[in-house]
Amino acid sequence: MYTGFYGLREKPFSLAPDPRYLFLSGSHREALAHLLYGIEEGEGFIEVIGQVGTGKTTLCRTLLERIGSDAEIAYIFNPSPSEVELLSAINREFGLPTAARTRTDLLDSLNQFLVEKNASGRRVLLVIDEAQNLDPAVLEQVRLLSNLETDRAKLLQIVLIGQPELEENLSRADLRQLRQRITVRWSLRALTRPEVGEYVEHRLRVAGLAVPSLFSTGAVRSLTRVSRGIPRLINALADRALLAGYTEGRREIDARLVRRAARELPATELGGWRAATGLRRGLAAGLVAAGLGAGFLATAFLPRTSSAPPSASTALAQSAAPGAGIAPVSSAPLPPRIDAISPNASAADALEALLGAWGYRQPVGGELDPNLYPDAVRSVSPLLVLATHGTPEMLTALDLPAILELEAHGERRYVALIGMDDAGRAHLGMATDELELDREQLQHVWTGRLFYLWTNFESVPALNAGMKGAAVRWLQARLTELGYLKAGDASGEYDELTAHAVKEFQRASSLEASGQVGPETLIALYQALDYTTPRLYAAGDGS
Repeated sequence: MYTGFYGLREKPFSLAPDPRYLFLSGSHREALAHLLYGIEEGEGFIEVIGQVGTGKTTLCRTLLERIGSDAEIAYIFNPSPSEVELLSAINREFGLPTAARTRTDLLDSLNQFLVEKNASGRRVLLVIDEAQNLDPAVLEQVRLLSNLETDRAKLLQIVLIGQPELEENLSRADLRQLRQRITVRWSLRALTRPEVGEYVEHRLRVAGLAVPSLFSTGAVRSLTRVSRGIPRLINALADRALLAGYTEGRREIDARLVRRAARELPATELGGWRAATGLRRGLAAGLVAAGLGAGFLATAFLPRTSSAPPSASTALAQSAAPGAGIAPVSSAPLPPRIDAISPNASAADALEALLGAWGYRQPVGGELDPNLYPDAVRSVSPLLVLATHGTPEMLTALDLPAILELEAHGERRYVALIGMDDAGRAHLGMATDELELDREQLQHVWTGRLFYLWTNFESVPALNAGMKGAAVRWLQARLTELGYLKAGDASGEYDELTAHAVKEFQRASSLEASGQVGPETLIALYQALDYTTPRLYAAGDGS
């Protein structure tokens, strides 16, 4: 409908995997480089992880194009549920017979094929997409395939590509042998804000727009916020925004049209993000009408009298004891919507809202002791739980949804912080409700205790002075990338320069400048490096 109006030959944001629209972000290019390096070096297992919609399949197709005729390739998409069916699919991809054959026959045929290709100098590659769907028994069969080798080389190289659930599956004790054999890993990150702009312009240009400055800066900012940089969501939002602009006769797409598009998309398509600003405004108006609007125009947090936040290990120990580390009881009332339910019911509702922000829609329901959050999360997702204490500045700096503990008159309740707007209002979510508190009111009722859901994308352990190894090299490379270390300062050892750089980064992230790397610092690093995580939305962003 809108293509002619905007001077386009075709729809630029179709979800069809058209290779003409291929856009490789920095993360995709790095992932591709890791894949090509691992294949060239003859590594047995390579793993690439990415959230839904981050372009894993696009990466697969690009890899296959780059390798081309240099290797024999079996590409398995949506792998089969049983060992024999998977072996049959692999042999079929290699052009081997599969009819009426047993598991032993299939393996013998595959092994003979691999030996022949090795003798002729041909590389053989197995790529399994959507590998998170493989049962443990089938993953074990995949591991056994890597045993097909000569004295000098692997006969078969295997690439596993999947969603974060794949990491959870590989963490099982009975699959530790497979996990240990994966020597090259990469986690796909979402697009950064500049990359979102480049992505949009690239697709508009391919679709025929001569000057692709159709989306305003504010529109790109809103696209980034709502989509979290996930290409599939960018496409859905941008397509709907173009349609909305066409119906209004607008020649430029601004932030308001993007927010309108977000309201029209089902919540499931936005991975649990709450983009309906009308709902938020209505709830805020209801709070004002109920007499809770006093002080809602404050624009700065009141200074806290508590000390700097403790280290991750201290915070985790405090969180295990109910009531530990709680701020003095405030005289400010809790909002009626929060006060009306029990502490454990609010804890369950808040966790459901926070899981929704990560794209997990499974209801928590009932009541839940917040100290049992790790067990509850482990049952529905591979995410980690960090219980800690923080400051308002830390919330803003980390830009990650969290569960906050509120207290008034000795009563504690739990809410999910899912947004912070430009006026300083905090958008708080429960399972089926949402409300706003201004900074001053939040400051009066928040105890400082909070819970983050997070993913350790690179499996980095706690790091401190004197340590060496791959994790330290990764840390130094990232600190160099962010400008906290100079290129020549990366020694491979956690030395004084590295500790100083970590402290500077921690100060910039409103964390305790301990010079040691724990969960809070890793979260801040992943956020600064634009890994694929939810962000705190800003309702007025770009308007």
